[in-house]
Amino acid sequence: MKKAKGPLEGIQILDFTHMLSGPFGASMLGDLGADVIKIEPPKGDTVRMGPPKQGGEGAYFFSVNRNKKAISLDLKKPEALEIVYRLVKDADVVMENFRPGVMERLGLGYDKLKEINPELIYSSLTAFGRTGPYKDKPGFELIIQALTGLVDVTTPKGGEPQKIQIQIVDLCTGMFLAYATLAALYQKLDTGEGQRVDTSLLESTIALTTNLAGIYFMTGKVPTEMGSRNPQGMPSQVFRSKDSAFAMVGAAHWDRFCQALEKPEWIEDPKLSDISYRIDNYDDTVALVESITTTKTTAEWMPIFEKHQVAAAPVNTIEQGLEDPGVKATGTIKTVDHPTAGKIKLLDKPWQMAGGADSPCAAPPLLGEHNEDILKEVGFSDAEIDELKKNGIIFSRQ
Repeated sequence: MKKAKGPLEGIQILDFTHMLSGPFGASMLGDLGADVIKIEPPKGDTVRMGPPKQGGEGAYFFSVNRNKKAISLDLKKPEALEIVYRLVKDADVVMENFRPGVMERLGLGYDKLKEINPELIYSSLTAFGRTGPYKDKPGFELIIQALTGLVDVTTPKGGEPQKIQIQIVDLCTGMFLAYATLAALYQKLDTGEGQRVDTSLLESTIALTTNLAGIYFMTGKVPTEMGSRNPQGMPSQVFRSKDSAFAMVGAAHWDRFCQALEKPEWIEDPKLSDISYRIDNYDDTVALVESITTTKTTAEWMPIFEKHQVAAAPVNTIEQGLEDPGVKATGTIKTVDHPTAGKIKLLDKPWQMAGGADSPCAAPPLLGEHNEDILKEVGFSDAEIDELKKNGIIFSRQ
């Protein structure tokens, strides 16, 4: 039986994105089997050389550029633009995350490329959107988290303002861009037409606040300084133990939670059995629960919660999380060979497909690693490629 390949096999994507959000979205499409060509400037993606490094390449770059080919072009030169125009003729998707107007100034705006390929899907990601009062402002993860309220709600009560430390804005926006691009590809099967796809860090983050926005819309109450607290469930947060802390959700199964804490009388208590009472008296309820949880260590509590089928987990470090047997069993952590860094570990796509459609986890490319292969595919001869190198049109890692 012929082995199924990635569902996007045969789809070609020109990836002009840089840093984190756009490259992450493009890599997800590469995970599905698309032929993703990363187009970089002469010095490479901004994060390619950032610390920490292995084999001269940055960890940040490694994390979001698997399953791609790479070509390096000086897009300020007409000859480089002609190369892009040739690539666009057969491309299905262009992805970019520059500030509004940059691609147009380079001669690579949607209207220009649509003339070359009317079926092209042109997927753009900006900080604040292509329209609106903030469209020309620079924007980054921290700025968007602060603006949209994420910093405020992540801050513990009375504590210093806290940022969510994973790049949740960048990563989710990249996923939304990939999601919308897939929808546009599917629609093209019906219409035969390309289209422009847009998202922004701002829109994506506002979408992520959906449950907290729902509370505000319905009640007018402002969720604030929540830390690990759940405004719609109690107990549901990080609790102190005798030696450390653990996360636990007991609100979904109150009776099991009470049995685990050896407090069966709480099950029918007229106040404590009412989740609205527990939420309205949150601090008092936390104090009551922690008067018990602090009598045992986290390691002692885990089997008790498991016995009673109460969802709980220790508060791990990143290292402990990556080394956890449950995490390892997912197969998400892959070891691959890289031309200069040797064997490197990467996080692979977080899904499996029962039909066997899959694509391998390939190491991120070197700067300009596939220059010649890509140029030959669009008709350039060896002599022409040598001339492009000589004239500083294409670049590769030396």
